[in-house]
Amino acid sequence: MTEMPVLCHPDFSKAFEISCDASGLGIGGVLSQEGHPVAFFSEKLNSAKQKYSTYDKEFYAIVRAFHYWQYYIFPNEFVIYSDHQALRYLQSQKQLNPRHVKWSEFL
Repeated sequence: MTEMPVLCHPDFSKAFEISCDASGLGIGGVLSQEGHPVAFFSEKLNSAKQKYSTYDKEFYAIVRAFHYWQYYIFPNEFVIYSDHQALRYLQSQKQLNPRHVKWSEFL
């Protein structure tokens, strides 16, 4: 029998983990601590956002996760997990488009 995940209460003395992912139709994320989920979110992308590149969708998922959970993560240590390798080099890019500038400023 498969055990369903049960949300746990956050412990602000421990680091948070954020896992984000994007697909053609939506984005989602999980806020967890020590492998136990604390909160989930998902968002269906509108037709304009569905046309974003994979990079933009993955970046948008991270921005939305920060927006949802900013009060949990900003005063504390946290780790972000994404399956999109190009996002590792965000801070070393020499030119950003206006959307990326806006998102980077928020982060």
